[in-house]
Amino acid sequence: MKILTVCGMGSGSSLILKMNVDSLLSSMGVDADVEVCDLGSAKGTDADLIISTTGLQSQLEDVNVDKIFITNVINKEELSTELTKYLNK
Repeated sequence: MKILTVCGMGSGSSLILKMNVDSLLSSMGVDADVEVCDLGSAKGTDADLIISTTGLQSQLEDVNVDKIFITNVINKEELSTELTKYLNK
């Protein structure tokens, strides 16, 4: 599974998301390739899942990939809940 964590520039909140996703997936025993990506590059990259903030939701609507949007990049509980829902569907 390939997961992109996306923010506007690809180096701030997306990096925090990547570290949190890596940690959560490891504790769940899920193997995935998690990459940091900027908004522009996300639109042309193959991935199974994009994780980003609600602030970028409208700009990622046209990307035909499953998406998770969260409100707070440092809130692991919110991320864990949404990631678990996605993995269990």
